[in-house]
Amino acid sequence: MALVNGSVDLHIHSSASDGLYNPAEVVALASQAGLQALALTDHDTLSGLDEAEAAARQCGIEFVPGVELTTYAGEQELHILGYYPANRAILEEALIALRRERYLRMEKMVARLREAGFPVTMAAVLAEAAPAAPGRLHLARVLVKQKMIGSLEEAFSRYLERGKPAYVPRRTFRPEEALALLRAAGAIPVFAHPGQSGAAYLEPLIDSGLKGVEVYHPDHGKKLQSYYRRRAQELNLLITGGSDFHGDPGHRAQRPGSCSVPYSCLSLLKEHRH
Repeated sequence: MALVNGSVDLHIHSSASDGLYNPAEVVALASQAGLQALALTDHDTLSGLDEAEAAARQCGIEFVPGVELTTYAGEQELHILGYYPANRAILEEALIALRRERYLRMEKMVARLREAGFPVTMAAVLAEAAPAAPGRLHLARVLVKQKMIGSLEEAFSRYLERGKPAYVPRRTFRPEEALALLRAAGAIPVFAHPGQSGAAYLEPLIDSGLKGVEVYHPDHGKKLQSYYRRRAQELNLLITGGSDFHGDPGHRAQRPGSCSVPYSCLSLLKEHRH
């Protein structure tokens, strides 16, 4: 959607997970883009929320606390966003184990790449990820920076995506477990960028407590936007959207707000708090 006055971006990442910019910098970029509000939705962590919230107060921009959880339904990867967690302690306790699993997984992925002839080291990936737990995007950045691979897209398509030589699955939540956890923490669960493959999971997720769907996302063309907007209306789901901004030049969204929703979507989201 075009950026207009009163728009909000409900899907942004910082260096607390795998974004390039720290939480305060992300908020500053969102403010410069003219956004009325933004949500910080880092992967498997709440550690950037306090910094982002403080920065938002200084910038005069509304802040929405959030998180993004990766889940698997069999072989299908599904992402669940959680907004306004009221009991962060419950959520954070469960996320500690997920972050620990990220380190174990990364060691295996680095080992596979070394076996394939890439002189990448775990130390380099940890330095790239700091202070966050390492993820595939951190590994891809190291491969590009050290000129082992030409681009982030090439790193994923040739080595890091599911089914590729260096891919290692990690233990995480089943969708119903993630939804139960978010509900226990008082958060509002939203299906993130479901894409074409996520359509079949929409109604089963509602049965497990899903409250919304991310209709607007860089990976959703007009056809998918229209489909999920219609399904959201039919199923009485909240409609959200965002840029999924990470900060990498030439990779996905180039700035916060490049994909956004009207403030009215946030107003409806806030009505479901607690």
